[in-house]
Amino acid sequence: MNKRIEEEFVKNYIVSSKRDRLLFELHGKKRIEGIGRFCHCADGFFIESAIKLSGKHITDELQKAIKKSKENKCYIISFYEDIDGTEIGKNEVLDAIIGRGMPSIAVFDDFAILETEQEQGAAMKFLLQRQD
Repeated sequence: MNKRIEEEFVKNYIVSSKRDRLLFELHGKKRIEGIGRFCHCADGFFIESAIKLSGKHITDELQKAIKKSKENKCYIISFYEDIDGTEIGKNEVLDAIIGRGMPSIAVFDDFAILETEQEQGAAMKFLLQRQD
């Protein structure tokens, strides 16, 4: 786990009233359950102005944002332990996190991509833009 990146994600995208609890869960023994809980009701956690795009069918727009990025890798926060806390190349990130059924977050320097838990139909996706 990279606590610095996770703390930056929380600071840049999460409303102040939810930050401490989310960080506690991310850095605690029940990390996976915390990620699931967060992503299940993610839209209530985000700073409204940080949401650049959201929807169930925005994968093409997410791919465009990734292609524009100058970064070659991103950090993953995921329900899936095999990718949680790892860095993934930007060309592989959507294959790694989209369409798996459970939530994952890809954190870049200037933006983040999140796919929530799939409940019915396609899962909700968010493109978050860092507000500096």
